Amino acid sequence: MMEGLSYDPAALRARAAHIGVGAFHRAHQQSYYDDLARQGTDWGVVGVNLTIPDLQADHQRQGGTYALLTEDGESQTCRKIGTLLQMYDRASAAHVEWNEISFVTLTITEKGYCHHAGSSTLDVEKVAGDLAAPEAPKTAIGYLAWMLEKRRRAGGGPITLASCDNVADNGVLLGSVLRDYVERAFPDLALWLEDNVAFPTSMVDRIVPAMSDNARARLEAVCGEPDSLGVVAEPFRQWVIENRFAGQRPELEQAGVQIVEDLAPYEHMKHRLLNGLQSSYAELGRLCGHDSSHGASTDPALELWASVFLQDQALTLICPDGENLETYGRVSLKRLQNPTIHHPLNQIASDASFKLPQRIAAPAADLLVSGRSAEAQAIVLAGWAIQGGDRCPDHAGVVTSDPLGDALVALRARSVNADELAQGLLNMSLWPARLRNDETFVANTAKWIGLFSHATVAQRRAAIEEFSRERLNA
Repeated sequence: MMEGLSYDPAALRARAAHIGVGAFHRAHQQSYYDDLARQGTDWGVVGVNLTIPDLQADHQRQGGTYALLTEDGESQTCRKIGTLLQMYDRASAAHVEWNEISFVTLTITEKGYCHHAGSSTLDVEKVAGDLAAPEAPKTAIGYLAWMLEKRRRAGGGPITLASCDNVADNGVLLGSVLRDYVERAFPDLALWLEDNVAFPTSMVDRIVPAMSDNARARLEAVCGEPDSLGVVAEPFRQWVIENRFAGQRPELEQAGVQIVEDLAPYEHMKHRLLNGLQSSYAELGRLCGHDSSHGASTDPALELWASVFLQDQALTLICPDGENLETYGRVSLKRLQNPTIHHPLNQIASDASFKLPQRIAAPAADLLVSGRSAEAQAIVLAGWAIQGGDRCPDHAGVVTSDPLGDALVALRARSVNADELAQGLLNMSLWPARLRNDETFVANTAKWIGLFSHATVAQRRAAIEEFSRERLNA
């Protein structure tokens, strides 16, 4: 049975906005707004999608509501959400009324920030079209700048722009690229932006796979009706946001959001433990014949390997207040083993060139600096070295994409052996120089590239298992 609304959506005010209304936003941030509405607050959300899919028609047809199903193999909970008040697509986005909006969140994926990979620098080529016509933007960065410029011209007040993408220092990144763009497109906006806009860094967490036919069927069976906007997610959720705001904001802490002075320890914990394990399984799981996070995480050989990997990654972290790194790692693995969540590994592996630097390479460099082994991380990079750019679909048709995929394919084609491929891989500007300058790390990367390239699936599993047992018994 679905839990209905305990509030009237018509009584809510459009005080917040969100850019990039995908499945994750509908399952994550909207669930917090829904909690607040059930407590009597009046914060509603305006949704804007600048890329496909256009959800406007579905949103209108369903009266602005949809269902959220959470499940973990032991329990299922379904509730209706009505805090997404309006939906706009690219054609209508410029008409969004921002006068009352004072809190904006974004989930636009790593590529949406139009930056050079591995930096917080604006890639001007990616916004060239917007710079040529700044009042008719196509990118999220151009759109935000135009909305802020209209707000400035209208005498509008302070506003918070909070990135919720899985990017290191996402608030710093957003502020950096937007300031650069504004200087080029709307010079008069630059000073107003500094005085009136805050860019808090935030960390969000909930596993929300792309909706499959099976997930839609489960949602319909539990919630009792077809739902084009409905989403299925795990029960776990977390939202930690830096205590840096401009103007009014929703009282998020009343719904369980953690407002902290220093986000970095929380962000690093999630990126290096949960997300690091996800990216590791995306590479090693596919090499071992799996196509979902569930399959990889329940493979005994890879589950054993996770013990080594999580232990090593934890050595690079400062434990956030109220957390336990060992427990967090153990819970992360259990979450991936949720039998109702089959997250396609091809989906997780997409945009690996944006993900692996923070999730794998940075902790590897930290381990090397402290004199420890980083072979577990070298194994993951070896997996990407021989799979990056592969666009073969999985059994459900999910294809991996990566902006550096073609470059990696070309690197493989001109590398005559594993040593040359490893050196070429580590010479890419994505990685800390410490990795390419460490002879042992380079040698380990080459060793595993050679092994993976010439081994069967069974031999790969056996080699990973043997490595894990040796490390655990050392």
